[in-house]
Amino acid sequence: MTGILDRAQAGIPLCAVLIGTPGSGRSALLRDVHGLLDRRGVRVSVGMPAGEVPIDHGLVVVLADDIHAWPGELVETAMTMLDAGRIGLVATTEPRDAHPHVTRLVARARLSGAVLELDTVSTAEVLTRAARAGLSLEPTTASLIRRRCGGARTVIDAAIAAIREATVDAAAGVDEVAIAESIARDRHHRLLRGLDPSTLSVLALASVRAPLDPDSVAEAAAIDRDAAVIAVDRARGTGLLRGADTFVSAAAVPLREILGDNRIDDLRRRSAVARLRSPHLSPDDALLAAQAGVADPRLVEVLLAGAAETTAARAVVLLRAADRVEPGRDDIRLMMAQRALASGDVDGAGTVADRRLETASAADNGVGRWVDVAAAVAVHRGLSSHAADLYRWLGPEAAVSEPVSAVAALMAVGDRDAATAVAEAGGGLPPVGSRAAGALAIRGLLGSLDDSGEFGSGDVVDMLVRGLSTPGPARSGPVATRILHAGSALALNDGNMIAAQTIRRSAPESQGALLDAELALSAGDLEAVVRLLPTDEPAGVPDRIRVHALRLGLARRQGDLPALSALWEPALSVLAASEVDLFLLRPLTEFWQAGARLARSSAIARHVNAGDRLLAGLDDPAAWAAPWHFVGVQAAIVAGDVEAARDRMGRLDAAATRTPTAAALALGARTWVALTIGRTDPVPVERVGEAVGALRGIGLSWEAARLAGMAASHADDPTTAAELLDTARSAGEERRRTQPVGGPLTDREAEVARELLQGYTYREIGERLYISAKTVEHHVARIRRRLDAGSRSELLAALRAAGYS
Repeated sequence: MTGILDRAQAGIPLCAVLIGTPGSGRSALLRDVHGLLDRRGVRVSVGMPAGEVPIDHGLVVVLADDIHAWPGELVETAMTMLDAGRIGLVATTEPRDAHPHVTRLVARARLSGAVLELDTVSTAEVLTRAARAGLSLEPTTASLIRRRCGGARTVIDAAIAAIREATVDAAAGVDEVAIAESIARDRHHRLLRGLDPSTLSVLALASVRAPLDPDSVAEAAAIDRDAAVIAVDRARGTGLLRGADTFVSAAAVPLREILGDNRIDDLRRRSAVARLRSPHLSPDDALLAAQAGVADPRLVEVLLAGAAETTAARAVVLLRAADRVEPGRDDIRLMMAQRALASGDVDGAGTVADRRLETASAADNGVGRWVDVAAAVAVHRGLSSHAADLYRWLGPEAAVSEPVSAVAALMAVGDRDAATAVAEAGGGLPPVGSRAAGALAIRGLLGSLDDSGEFGSGDVVDMLVRGLSTPGPARSGPVATRILHAGSALALNDGNMIAAQTIRRSAPESQGALLDAELALSAGDLEAVVRLLPTDEPAGVPDRIRVHALRLGLARRQGDLPALSALWEPALSVLAASEVDLFLLRPLTEFWQAGARLARSSAIARHVNAGDRLLAGLDDPAAWAAPWHFVGVQAAIVAGDVEAARDRMGRLDAAATRTPTAAALALGARTWVALTIGRTDPVPVERVGEAVGALRGIGLSWEAARLAGMAASHADDPTTAAELLDTARSAGEERRRTQPVGGPLTDREAEVARELLQGYTYREIGERLYISAKTVEHHVARIRRRLDAGSRSELLAALRAAGYS
């Protein structure tokens, strides 16, 4: 600004342009320029001077406010006099990229670097302007005021003044945002009332997210193409369109009050009909048409195709639009319920599913898919018995559409006969690849209940791993994560960490960290648990129980009694919201041991009893009962309940003859009992070593180290104590070396890290890994936190040091 004033005072012809939307303060700035020029003795003409301008009297600086509104001939005259050196020119204008005179004038001013573009006000500037007015605002309030006022300086200043006046007059607090909304609404009304019908039509089209290319606007607004170009340019100059022509939402109500709903709806409909003539109809075009009330069969197909390729939340929007075009189509509403479930709208999915099933018959075509949705909702809410009831109502023949989901739901509540019936019902179907994968998973799940000797525990886990690692029903559908959790729990029960890691790699990204943390806790790698433990509370009841079990297990293993006590009540309240089922027994063992440690066993006695009844109804299958009773022995010892410890030991001994894992657990538990209950003679070091080795062999390194340390504390001579302490240290080092998947990162994070080291951009990484660039950005942020890396160079160095190159 100083340079402009200096040139004017020196008599050097100048051309300067101030560009800003209405309310940006451009006219006020021009008035300030006028005053400064007057004080410097520069001749000024507000508007074009009348008659000839004598050169010998010095340069005249013409101040042209809103030059975009001047007649074209007058602007041409000013430009001619400017080029002849007869005047200087300081003009203000709205941003007008399609206005020929404005664009020529701006280009002329850019030659001397005399173009000033006034941006909208930031939240920080709102806070500053408020402080200067003696008003203290919260940053959130300042941000809301900025948005309501469209970032316009003059409107924000008026709002701040009104808020300050109301604050002085009011005895109590005032609603600052409501005051700003009122000021902004009045301003938008005045602005919109001064616009021509074509410009208003463009703004109306933008408010309903219609395309603003000239051809579309011309057809929707019933004007010619050249007029459409001018109208769009004027609309952008109003400041009511931001970024990619996004309409300022605060002006929506005034716009409807001025134009009327009928006119806006008519414009939207005309725009939608125009887009339908395009050979390449996009999901956005179809959505606009459906929202405008256009009924065309093509819309549904485009919306369904778009829903299949987008995010779950976006898919629900597209599917709702398809349902409006062709109401009542079962496939549309089913897909809507499935995608609502995937997006986290469990209540919405449940409502749609309940409405469909209320009048359904189990024999209805496709009803099995609806049962899958309803069952997933029930499991999410912790109601396993409801999920099982749904599949019982459906019957085994109809359940073959998603047999893995049905078998898992029935197994969870101990209904082996119904689960077996579902498995047998699908036996006559063609053994195509996806069905074969599901059949393997089912055989593995059902085999875990069979102690007849037909399958060894390792065979059961292997079948489950193969079934869950192959793309197909076992890895898709509404309850896929539940099945993967069941498989992971069974693998950990068997002490097969490799199998558990393989199953984890099949899990969706949303479940990855939780499964990794469970693997790390089982291996005793407490540092990894701290790193991997989810900080956000999951939405589903089963996952919330699993997270609380991890927190309790971590605090107990760390010996942090205050933390354990603080975690107990919140964990117990989550547990109370769920039924006990087979797949939650493993997390429940952490509650059981925490309760014993806190002398609160009675608080979860009913849950333990429910677990006992569930296992007894299945004849105590070793794959599930042995780990349960092993923990029961430990909990009873901690609680000082000798009778309960011996009872649990007896049940564990009964299971020990059935599987090697159960035998290892029984050996460890017997040694634990010998060291703690009624101990008279020292336990031979060889026996302790054998028990420690057995526990280490099934992945229980933390328990092995604890057992060896306990034996060392009870040893009668220093040599034996030293030997046992060496054993304890060895087991402890082994668990500290264990990583749930490999390295400090999850599988997906490791993939992103390797691509990052190759020099790919976020977008390129997303394309290579079939995820969005935004998801890649989130992964990189988590990698930075895990590796404590600040700059990009630090991150890349840390990744190379960790071996991800």
